[in-house]
Amino acid sequence: METILDNALMFILGLLALSFLVTIHELGHFLVAKWNNVKVNTFSIGFGKKLFRFRKGETEYCISAIPFGGYVAMAGENPDTIEEGELPSDRDFVGKSVGARAAIAFAGPFVNIAFAFVLLVVLYMVGVQEPSTKNLIVGFVASESSAEVAGILPGDTITAMNGEPTQGWDDFREKIGVSLGAEVVLEVHRGGEPISITVVPQELVVPAQDSSGNPIKMGIGDIGIYPRNRVIVRQSPVEGSAAAAAGIAEGDTIFEINGEHISRYEEVVRQIDGSEGAEVKVTVIRGGDTLSMGLTPSYNEEYKRYMIGIQMGYVLFRETHLVKRSFVEALEKTCSTSLKMTTSIFRYFKRMFQGHVKVDAFSGPVSIVAVMGNVWMSGFQDFLMLLALISINLGVMNLLPLAITDGGLLMFLGIEKLRGKPLSIKTQSIIQNVASAFFISFFVFITILDFGKLSLFLK
Repeated sequence: METILDNALMFILGLLALSFLVTIHELGHFLVAKWNNVKVNTFSIGFGKKLFRFRKGETEYCISAIPFGGYVAMAGENPDTIEEGELPSDRDFVGKSVGARAAIAFAGPFVNIAFAFVLLVVLYMVGVQEPSTKNLIVGFVASESSAEVAGILPGDTITAMNGEPTQGWDDFREKIGVSLGAEVVLEVHRGGEPISITVVPQELVVPAQDSSGNPIKMGIGDIGIYPRNRVIVRQSPVEGSAAAAAGIAEGDTIFEINGEHISRYEEVVRQIDGSEGAEVKVTVIRGGDTLSMGLTPSYNEEYKRYMIGIQMGYVLFRETHLVKRSFVEALEKTCSTSLKMTTSIFRYFKRMFQGHVKVDAFSGPVSIVAVMGNVWMSGFQDFLMLLALISINLGVMNLLPLAITDGGLLMFLGIEKLRGKPLSIKTQSIIQNVASAFFISFFVFITILDFGKLSLFLK
């Protein structure tokens, strides 16, 4: 029951976050339309059937059934509602100047980008956790992974990738992710000596299963190395088990077993099962205290091995420190971060066309909602950083000249400005209908992929 509630809360929080970004986007269109005296018929969060509505003045405000988006319906906005040769009223969208219409179209994406910019400035001034070192200390290497084949070992320190200094794990994962099948040269330090190692990222496959029961392929590259971590007890030990009798508690870090340091849960399984029922000495860290206890594993017929009655999980070492910046420093950092966030989608598209990223890597609204909810539940500051990233990408995506986006409208307005007259209503309708058909198909395809990935987020 608790798991169901956690999953429900995750999606509720994710929907609230996405709805907030949609609301401020549409609010940008709405306010600038009102500023230019355009009649706004509807302000909607979501699409489809209107679940909740009220009218104030000439505008109906509503929340609709499909929560992945929203719209502002302005008088004279849709070419299909205007007859060829018909004169628009002075409050119709189409009756306004090119500059006014462009301002209305641009306002939505601008608000998303401006919001993210301000949020980042505030976060950098308040202080964010940043890597204590930009080098990567390898915690463990997955069996049969690209890294293991290439000869990377636990404890190695990676200082450069393709000749460029590393910038922490997040940056490294992104670059490896868009290098599927490509050779990547790593500078590795082992025992004080630099070694050049070439690896070829394989497609990341996670152990969770899709709706067909197959492992989920993520469409991005991975070499199978992970940061240093610690093994924790995820929940209270099984009642009556050896761990419960010894006093092991939820949240304990399993530090050593029989004097051997533990960094992977496989090492716990190996030590416990290898005891064949003999007593093992387990050392745990609880808060700031180190506790040692003796446990006698018992044989489990279902799993065919010796167990002590715990569920384990990983927690990464926090190799970070809090960095606070002055306003000027925060502004500089925000500019560089915003530029990186703004261009990230173009890097992914470029690498996709080069064959180094697969379409499976793209996330639709379901995955975005799940990720936002998950991150919110894990840590509010990390959630705010993610909110800024998605807000910027929402703004950038809407500025692309893709016919049905705000950027598409800006493209039509640019053509109108150059020609001295707009494209015919029939031509605009054909372009928008074709574009709508394409994007609806793409939306359905991405959503199907999303549902296949849902098990990644469900607890």
